[in-house]
Amino acid sequence: MKYTLNFSVELTKEGSHILYDPEKFADTPMAISVPDVVKIVESFIKSFEEVGIIEKALPKSIQNQEKNGIDNPSEREQLSEQNSINISPALRSLSGKAYICKSKELNETVLNQFCTQLTEYLQMCCSKFSPDTFLSEENGLYVSGLKEVLELRNYLAKYTRSHKKNYQNGYLYIMVI
Repeated sequence: MKYTLNFSVELTKEGSHILYDPEKFADTPMAISVPDVVKIVESFIKSFEEVGIIEKALPKSIQNQEKNGIDNPSEREQLSEQNSINISPALRSLSGKAYICKSKELNETVLNQFCTQLTEYLQMCCSKFSPDTFLSEENGLYVSGLKEVLELRNYLAKYTRSHKKNYQNGYLYIMVI
């Protein structure tokens, strides 16, 4: 399984679902795909709220689209009837699953445990390198893991330690890919 980590300044919740609105994210999503890092993240998100993601659906009226390119009047009328149907926002489907946690409600004990696991993983990756194995392709996974751990660290430091009010009221948003 893979995840993306993002920070949402504002979430619109409807029960146990949230509306997906990419404009409400503070940054670009960070991919989490190295298997060992994924396991560490999975233990971290156990304390988060699991929610379903619903695509943001705006009512649309598609009248008069493509009508001009049809010569037959009956075909034009039929297309007009098909295209004039309003798409109801109530007809939305679940498009994914995410784990959310309000930044200021993040359990410090859970965060410290997560940071401990990331630090241990970071140390383990570094111990795999020597002058003889530094350029080895076998260490590629460790290099990727190091990169993800450092990106996670920077991301979490930026959004969980900030004194900006909109970040304190925002949400860590981990989406399953």
